[in-house]
Amino acid sequence: MKVKLYFIILITISFNACQNNKQKNNQTTTEKDSLVALKIDSAENIQPKEMQFALALSANAIQIINPNNGSTKEIGFDIPFNQTIEIVEKVLKSKPTININRECGAGPLKMATWDNGLTLLFKENKNDEWLFVGWAANQAKNPQSKLNTIASIGIGSTRKEMESAYVVKVVKTTLGYEFSTKSNDLFGIFDGANENAKITNLWSGVSCNFR
Repeated sequence: MKVKLYFIILITISFNACQNNKQKNNQTTTEKDSLVALKIDSAENIQPKEMQFALALSANAIQIINPNNGSTKEIGFDIPFNQTIEIVEKVLKSKPTININRECGAGPLKMATWDNGLTLLFKENKNDEWLFVGWAANQAKNPQSKLNTIASIGIGSTRKEMESAYVVKVVKTTLGYEFSTKSNDLFGIFDGANENAKITNLWSGVSCNFR
């Protein structure tokens, strides 16, 4: 009787030991799986150290575009010189050439020009502070870096493309075939009168054009 009892106790202990080992193995596997999942999630959530943004032309402003989600933020007129230049330099990753033109019809204008054909214009106020008042787009040194509006209109766009995106009025002046949008906040010049004529100049806000 004692032998049988001892044998039953021994089997019970062995069974419990097997169960405990199985539970430990399952727990270890679960912990490893959780760790792997955590590493994957962490890798997916890593954001780039420096977000890449794009610049677009806009009536009475320039726009900063987040290409990841398509969101936009405007740099509107009347923003101080240093603040505007700092933002645009970060987006374009280059510094502009800066000078002051004192012969403009609107009075002296400080101009910041980049190789992509963009020029930002600033006018001094009564507090001796230069404020953003206009932009102009001209031929870029590198055609691949030229700027467009959100509607994909820029230097080199045809009159047909312009008129499919905006309602415009065209008048022949000493500058050429000059156009303006219906809201009078976007202006430019075509190099001809027909629908294939191309935009050579584009601007918004205060300008420095000599007629």
